[in-house]
This record gives sequence, structure tokens and C-alpha cells, in this order.
Amino acid sequence: MTARPRARTASRHTEEADLCQVRAIHPEQVEAVRQSLLPLESAMRTAAFFAVLNDPTRLQVLFALLQAPAGELCVCDLAAGLGRDDTTISHQLRVLRTQGIVSMRKVGRVVYYRLVDDHVRQLLELGLAHANEPAGRPAAVSQAVEVSA
Repeated sequence: MTARPRARTASRHTEEADLCQVRAIHPEQVEAVRQSLLPLESAMRTAAFFAVLNDPTRLQVLFALLQAPAGELCVCDLAAGLGRDDTTISHQLRVLRTQGIVSMRKVGRVVYYRLVDDHVRQLLELGLAHANEPAGRPAAVSQAVEVSA
């Protein structure tokens, strides 16, 4: 039995068309990239930060904290508001706290959580706005998205 060569698929043809045929077309651009290269350690910390946000429950927790009238919520109120059990919410908050996204304070046996700083608030608001943009429309053209939805 002889093997037949596979027909080129449209996606493979497109991938090949996207590849550079020469090593560097614009050496000055290559040098600019090298001069402003994101250090690996910083890239790894930032990737870890965004990886933590890759969980719908954690995003719901963060959104609830973003919207909290007092700027913070206790575990019990978060769990009840999100319709989840305390254990699940406590686990997610522990992950968020380990990554420096939320902070906590204790009052007796009650633990309150809040977003750690305005950077996290801004990232959440930008992420929500971007996710709610109509497909194919640049941010400058689309209307502002209210975060309090």
C-alpha cells in the first residue's frame, strides 16, 4: 500500500503565508524589540497573574469585590451572594491572596476581603469592557461599557 501525499489544507496554506521568508526585513525594528524586551522573570510573573484570572468563579468573586459598596466583603456574604459554599469561596480567595490580587482583614472570626489596589480594579474594568465589545469593533469606536451591569 503506497502512501498518498496529503492535500494542502486552506489553514496550512494560510499558516505558511504568514511565515517570514527572510530572517529580518527591518533590522532597526529587530533592534528596537531587543532593546525593549520584557525580562523573562517579569513575563512569568505577569503570565501567572493572568492565569489566576482564567477561572470563572474567581472572576465572579473579583467582580463582586469590585462592586461591593463598602469595598470589601466577608467570605459568608460572598458565598451567599454567588450561590456557592464557603469552602469553595475560601479556596478561591486563598488563591487570589497568594497572587497578591486581594487582601484580607480579620474582625474576630469574620474575614473580609478587598481588591489589593487600583491596578487590579482597572484591569478588571478593562477586561470586562474588552470582553463585552461587539466582535470586530475597535475600542475607540464602541460605546463605553458600564462595569456595574
